[in-house]
Amino acid sequence: MALLSTPAIVLGSMRLGEADKLITFFTIKRGKLKGVAQGARRMKSRFGASLEPFTHCTLIIFEKGGEKLARINQTDILHSFQPLREDWSGIESASRMADLTVHMTPDSEPNPEIFNLLLQGLTFLEGKKDPILTMMLFINRLIMYSGYQCRWDACLKCQYPFKTGVRQTLYFSPSAGGTLCAACAKNTTTLTPLSQSTRAFLSATQKMDYIQSHRFRPSSDMLKECETLFRQYLAHITGKPIQRFSPQPTSALHL
Repeated sequence: MALLSTPAIVLGSMRLGEADKLITFFTIKRGKLKGVAQGARRMKSRFGASLEPFTHCTLIIFEKGGEKLARINQTDILHSFQPLREDWSGIESASRMADLTVHMTPDSEPNPEIFNLLLQGLTFLEGKKDPILTMMLFINRLIMYSGYQCRWDACLKCQYPFKTGVRQTLYFSPSAGGTLCAACAKNTTTLTPLSQSTRAFLSATQKMDYIQSHRFRPSSDMLKECETLFRQYLAHITGKPIQRFSPQPTSALHL
């Protein structure tokens, strides 16, 4: 049995037995993993609030070879992200980030880029500056870090480079994972029209640091277009229908 200490973010939890919890974490050393927190549902649990959703913590677990579930020994809060759990829009947006991370990452594969992206995304959501922009930028980079990088700067088929300011009819292909020019889009099914401004925005922010990319101020129409494209592409990748990312006044929508 090996002892592991690693920074982690709580993605979700479920009840297990009479007093335990099954927690899903995304860790910097082991990627996505699940662990059992014994007695976590008791009133005087030693874990306290450290297993609440979105919590950034130091996780100490016991791993036993051949077993998928680790035993959680200790968790120490680094940042609670409590404000995200105090209003509906914060819960919904952060839950979508967590859900997308769950569905876009395999078990037990370290991916420090996704860990840091999730931590930065939750930090921006907590700041309540522009949650929709934060979500679109998060998804664009999550797709890239998961190995499904979209091609925004040139046609996927003919490789013709797109230039800002040059008027062209463009399309996004979820099955191909990127942009097609009008000529190459012929006889291709499941296409969505893509505006030049949205293509340029996605291309530029994909190449920039996540924090710096928040300096962009895309229009509401551009963000809606991004949401449509990402919902289609994520549905193609995961094989699951994707609901709206924008905060809704009704019950939470997940993958």
